[in-house]
Amino acid sequence: MDQKDKVGTFRVMSSFTIRRKKEFYLIGELLEGSLKVDYYINVILNTTLAVSAKISSIEEIEIENDSKIYQLIIIESEDDELNDILFSLNVGNENIDITLNGKD
Repeated sequence: MDQKDKVGTFRVMSSFTIRRKKEFYLIGELLEGSLKVDYYINVILNTTLAVSAKISSIEEIEIENDSKIYQLIIIESEDDELNDILFSLNVGNENIDITLNGKD
């Protein structure tokens, strides 16, 4: 991932998938920067490797007994393998980078 493309940091609380819809979801909050459709999430695996995916849509959500408004990032992919990889990473309670570019 190229740090010059970084436009934000997103704190992921939890993630899940709906396989029938071919969508992967990240629930959390934007810590800094910006978050827009067609930007990319980047889950860092180690110092030289990250998994990136294009943001398809973003929704605001509310959680019972919590006054904060959170963001739900939705990643749509016809590629079952990408959904499997993202789901297997068990993304939660961690920060991910938001970038302008990535691999589709």
